[in-house]
Amino acid sequence: MADEEVAAQGELAITRTGDKLRLAREKAGLSLADVATRTRITQRHLEAIEKSDFTELPGRTYVTGFARAYARAVDLPEAEIGAGIRRELEEDAYGSRPLYEAYEPTDPARLPTARLTWTLVIVALLLVSAYGVWRFLSVEPDEALVAAQNQAADDSEAPATKAAAPAPAKAGAAIAANAPVVLTGISEVWIGFDDATGKTENWRTLDAGETYEVPPAYIEQFTLRTSIPQALKVTVGGRDVGPIGPADTLVKGISLKPADLVARAEGSPAAPAAAPRTGG
Repeated sequence: MADEEVAAQGELAITRTGDKLRLAREKAGLSLADVATRTRITQRHLEAIEKSDFTELPGRTYVTGFARAYARAVDLPEAEIGAGIRRELEEDAYGSRPLYEAYEPTDPARLPTARLTWTLVIVALLLVSAYGVWRFLSVEPDEALVAAQNQAADDSEAPATKAAAPAPAKAGAAIAANAPVVLTGISEVWIGFDDATGKTENWRTLDAGETYEVPPAYIEQFTLRTSIPQALKVTVGGRDVGPIGPADTLVKGISLKPADLVARAEGSPAAPAAAPRTGG
């Protein structure tokens, strides 16, 4: 009887979705490295999901997708895990709200003098100016902006406008049908591969300077998606094809076939495959 009570208490203690994923992984005899290999998600992101530490992930819009991939890798129901993660995100957002404080009238005798007020205004202006200069010189993409645009673009395709690009593939140059397609991270960037129905079958994160040669099977069966196009360099047979979409915008349905990528660089991009919206 005592053993049953201990087991019941252990089950009640497992309240976070990350605990369920970790226990399923351990029960299957898998390490975090094994799950990372299956899902193409970095170990530090998987570990953050197990700890329910969502601040360690590249953006909150990725949390549900990462958790569902983890669930598939350890044979847990995707929908249940996705719902649990969304519920925890809402709880975290509610818990981070400031507590209400009752308003008390200010004592006029405690109001700051005019000189102190002007000093504070000048200091605030200097801080705002310094921040503006830092933002102007910064080359890192704004992850909050990327996450917001990624979620807003979930209902529609990315605009097909072209962006200025350094050294695209030479117009009219012949390209072999089996030329290697290589993706290189200019800074940390998330990429995904969608099947013909628009469902993301695989994804991974490329660190700055990391390269990934797309397997021939992926070139034929999948299209590319990313939310930070300016952080990703695409080459075909060693030639840069230029940007695959506007900066800080979710793009998807990008054909990985060498001829289509070169055509896109020459100003006549192939139309992306229609991809119906998928949940989670």
